[in-house]
Amino acid sequence: MSLISELYKLQKKDIKKAANVLANAFYDDPIYNKMEIGEDKRRIISELMIRFSFRYGNVVSTSENLEGIMAITPHDKPMTFLRIIRSGAFIVSMKLVSLRKMMGAVEKAMEEAKKSLNLEPYIYLFIIGVSQEFQGKGFGGKLLRAIVEKADIERKPMYLETQNEKNVSLYEKYGFHVVKKIDLPDPLNLSMWLMVRDAK
Repeated sequence: MSLISELYKLQKKDIKKAANVLANAFYDDPIYNKMEIGEDKRRIISELMIRFSFRYGNVVSTSENLEGIMAITPHDKPMTFLRIIRSGAFIVSMKLVSLRKMMGAVEKAMEEAKKSLNLEPYIYLFIIGVSQEFQGKGFGGKLLRAIVEKADIERKPMYLETQNEKNVSLYEKYGFHVVKKIDLPDPLNLSMWLMVRDAK
């Protein structure tokens, strides 16, 4: 049995709780802090991302208790407005109208940088987060080991982005390496590290 099959696959009933978990996990996220996004909007953004991943990818957790959440999405399906509507997150997205321009600029910068890498089909680690109370207890490692094993079985590379420099060394332990560092546009002026784990 593979490690990924041992994880809990989220159900629709879990979406709200999972959004709460991610909002809590990303309490110190540099982008959220720079944009002065409070917990309520972090929760809304998290729900939007989960609903998108639910429609186009896979969302799993360490257990039914949802200590940590991981979402993988297809490399060729960026989170466009049309796909947000199709994922059933349109009403959720309307609560973020005031942030749409800034979020759009971030998405555009990320997509342009990603395209410049000319990557072959890859597994996109779209979201990974562990609730604060469970951080440092091996839950993040459990998720990462599972997705790394899946990538090795399928002989595919993996790709992720992180805005948190302290996470770079963590991902390096799982075979990722930085392929590009970009600067996000005004008014964020933050760095983002694009990381790849080569196919084995």
